[in-house]
Amino acid sequence: MRFLPLTALLTVLLAALAPAAHAGVFTTRCLVAEGGKKPVQLQFSTVGDDTSGWSGGFVRYGSHSRPISLVRLRESHVETAPGRPFAFTTVWLEMVGGQATGSYEVETQGARIQRFVYTPKRSGPGTAFTENPAIDVGDDGACRWTATG
Repeated sequence: MRFLPLTALLTVLLAALAPAAHAGVFTTRCLVAEGGKKPVQLQFSTVGDDTSGWSGGFVRYGSHSRPISLVRLRESHVETAPGRPFAFTTVWLEMVGGQATGSYEVETQGARIQRFVYTPKRSGPGTAFTENPAIDVGDDGACRWTATG
């Protein structure tokens, strides 16, 4: 019996769920890390089921890389002020070959990403990304990096 790799399985699952999902269940955010020789482009896509609370996702670096599976490790929230949206912090594990190779810490409030940091598991500093709302997301849910030049 042959099994699909985790990335392929997640991609198939996301494709199957996205058309049937109701609004807000499948999201894509386009982020950029500045400071190196050239900007690092990152697509962050998630899918979830509001009824069960399940969610999963993937990241893709640039427009040609393979998706890297994400598994939600934990999520917390706080009320920052009465009448304001809750602030959420979610930690996602990056999974490659069945092993956790890093983590993404994502802080959101309302529809905005306030903080997004990737930290590799082995060593090295984290990389901070900022959301770029000027990047279009296509009908297929992918960031359209070519629109920025």
